[in-house]
Amino acid sequence: MHHHRFRSFASRFTGRFLLTFSLTVGAATAFGQADTGGLTIDVVDARSGRAIAAPVVTLTARDGRTTPAQGNTVRSLSPGLYAVTVSADGYQTVEEPSLRIIARKVQRLAVELTPLARNVEEVLVTGRAVVADPFGSASATYLNREELRSAVGAGSDVMRALDGLPGLTATGDFANFSVRGRGPRDNLIFVDGFPLDKVVHFDATLGEEEDVGGGGRFSIFAPNSIAGAEFSPGGWSAAFGGRSGSLLQLDVAGGSPSPSFTARVDIAGIELTYDGPSGFDDNTTVYATARRFNFENVFDLVGENDIGTPRLTDIILKTRTELGDRDTIESLLVLAPEDVERDVENVLAAEDAIDTGIGGAEQDLGLFGVTWRRLVGDSAEWTNRVYARQSDKDSRQGEAIPDAVPAGSPPSAIPVRENLIRVSENEREIGWRSDYRQPNRLGEFNGGFRVVQVDADFETTLREPWTRFVYNTDDPRPPGQDFIVLQPADVNARFDDSATSWALFGEQLFEQDRFNIRAGLRVDGDGFSDETLVSPRLAVNLLPSEDWRVSLTTGLFYQSPRFLQRGASNDNANIESEQTLHAAVAVTRRFGSDWSLLVEPYYQRLDNLLVDAGRTDSRLSNDGDGRAYGVDMVLSRSFSNGWFGNATYSYNDTQLNDNDGMGDYTADFSRAHFFSVGGSWEISQRWQLGARWKFATGRPTDDFIINNDVLGPGQLVRASKELTRRNALELGNYHSLNVRVDYRRSLGPVNFIGFIDVINVYGGPGAQPAEFSAIDGRNVEEDDGAFPIIGIIFERTW
Repeated sequence: MHHHRFRSFASRFTGRFLLTFSLTVGAATAFGQADTGGLTIDVVDARSGRAIAAPVVTLTARDGRTTPAQGNTVRSLSPGLYAVTVSADGYQTVEEPSLRIIARKVQRLAVELTPLARNVEEVLVTGRAVVADPFGSASATYLNREELRSAVGAGSDVMRALDGLPGLTATGDFANFSVRGRGPRDNLIFVDGFPLDKVVHFDATLGEEEDVGGGGRFSIFAPNSIAGAEFSPGGWSAAFGGRSGSLLQLDVAGGSPSPSFTARVDIAGIELTYDGPSGFDDNTTVYATARRFNFENVFDLVGENDIGTPRLTDIILKTRTELGDRDTIESLLVLAPEDVERDVENVLAAEDAIDTGIGGAEQDLGLFGVTWRRLVGDSAEWTNRVYARQSDKDSRQGEAIPDAVPAGSPPSAIPVRENLIRVSENEREIGWRSDYRQPNRLGEFNGGFRVVQVDADFETTLREPWTRFVYNTDDPRPPGQDFIVLQPADVNARFDDSATSWALFGEQLFEQDRFNIRAGLRVDGDGFSDETLVSPRLAVNLLPSEDWRVSLTTGLFYQSPRFLQRGASNDNANIESEQTLHAAVAVTRRFGSDWSLLVEPYYQRLDNLLVDAGRTDSRLSNDGDGRAYGVDMVLSRSFSNGWFGNATYSYNDTQLNDNDGMGDYTADFSRAHFFSVGGSWEISQRWQLGARWKFATGRPTDDFIINNDVLGPGQLVRASKELTRRNALELGNYHSLNVRVDYRRSLGPVNFIGFIDVINVYGGPGAQPAEFSAIDGRNVEEDDGAFPIIGIIFERTW
């Protein structure tokens, strides 16, 4: 899907939709009435998972009024944002700075309290209701549901809500992100503890290079469907392996004591959600959401018919059942089919025929998992997750030849070569993840295992020779030929294999008064490459005072090849995992109760990296190596007096070497500097305003020369783009301003929420690679513009 055109069409319908939005807000203002909500608070020991008796809970409203909790439920709270402070004897006090109370709805908040270290009698507020990896790196960060759904630039996509996290770079062009110079597919992602790397729609396998490398357009999960997101840019626990860029854990919402039904209306479709009691069991809650987006009618409406016809569906169902005081059962079902098609009519609808590609893709994605969490003995916890995942994707690409006939010819007269290349990707995965933790006299032991059975069938088929006009200087071709021709014998490949992979890990936490060490070891057995990988991990934390924290993390991290890489060539079946040796030191400093500063310099040594031999046969080897270093800084202000915000800065230098005699080059997603500053202001209980400005130096891009009339006399006129040096140039700087306005109001028994989220308000440069036209030899820059995301939400709570 062609995103620069997708963004341009959005600005054209903004005026029409803004009128509808304004009228709806006006009606809400005229007929609104106030009502109250409530909160149920579950306070547990972070080590043992046991409920804590008699915690002290206080809620503070925006105007400073405080409400103490009587028991674990608070009612008759005015709608709006509250700070929730929880304390108990022998535990660190925590504060959740921004929890939204919704009219007529009783919500649930889980709070984890960490026991005080020995010989520490008094402590200030030190953490949040849920703390991200307290014994790992200080850069690990947790975002709650309110922070996700009100994030500037997020719209209906949780992956766009992660701006402002340490080391994370996101431009808004894709629903994905890169971390510390690594690519968007290098991130390790879990949903409710289940591994799910395909969380983004329209992650192209074939098509424009920008789409293939970008990592996808729309997330499966809306921000409101995620209760919390935990992120780490490096140095995480031995419990996690398989990717080495970053770790993102998403927890699906659910468990509300009050039943509520939500309808979200968008110009592209509708989203329906139920959250509340199951109706068939008093101890079971249900969260169910379904959405359908069809962009075909939208594109017809605004006259942008050259993009294609992307459609998606997302269905998410989560249940939670309490079986007494010791056992909890959760289930999760995710179904996310998608399809996109581009034909010759779309090609002809473009103002100029830059992209003559035709084809499409269909994907069926499904995940079902069950989690059983059991409290064992007085302090241990044992969690088992069993899941099944399947993904079937079929991609096709061909080309239209509009200049082979006179201008103005009907679509039926345009020569086409359909389905020149086809890639099928079929995966079946069954897995079991078991985790056991037990406090002991030294601190705590955590261990477990993973067993995964995967059936993979990936096939690439080129129907006939195909001339391509973008190529590398060293791609094989006859002397004097300024293009390459893909041949079926070199391109056709299949990877069809089944294997069982496993992992064992163990960690021991050694804890003193203001000092702790977590030492861990992970051993992975990869059934596809027959590798046994040993990954030591170490994290050290110093807590010299309530306001300071210093953490050191180091360890080995392995990244297994994607099945798409194994299936790209018959010679790729036995490629091995890439290796990263990571080391970082993070320092955090608190200033008062609201402000904090994080500084984390890091270094990574990269070995056994995958290297592409060329564009003609897709063979890969593990000949590459490199190094990365940089620093991440985050200045944050938690929600207080109606506003919160942060400023981030990241420096990164990632240099790679393919050991092919061409020397070092800068990694594709390495940006020397990235800066962002943003925040949100709750003007009143009804209005909220947010903004974020981002700046990044340009990504590297290949040097090139343009060759004209490469097919010779008597042939169609074609130019070619010859890539001469890997990442020797730099794209222009990127900068943009995102602005979001939220409005909330009660309409009798219905809560109304409307928002306008405008990405790139002033049309700043996206600094994406230019698109090459072989017909006239032009390198065409993107036409960037504002991208408005507008939504109207109605919520009925009983």
